[in-house]
Amino acid sequence: MSLVVPLVAVMLAAAVLVTVLRLLRGPTTLDRVVATDMLLALTLCSLAALAAARVDSSITPVLLIGTLLGFVGSVAVARMVGRRDP
Repeated sequence: MSLVVPLVAVMLAAAVLVTVLRLLRGPTTLDRVVATDMLLALTLCSLAALAAARVDSSITPVLLIGTLLGFVGSVAVARMVGRRDP
């Protein structure tokens, strides 16, 4: 367990770095929106990893609400892009 937590933190930090690069360099608005959604997912994964490392389930409502907001945001963007492209 002592090696897993730092390894997961490094992997999540690398994913956040790559996603921020995509957010800054994304050629289209859709790329930036997807990168923002990915940042939300990585944040939720980080919170879940923190909860697992501490063996604390009190953060579960935050994960549930964040997941719901991410899903609603993704559906809203998909509908907006779908209306724009015939």
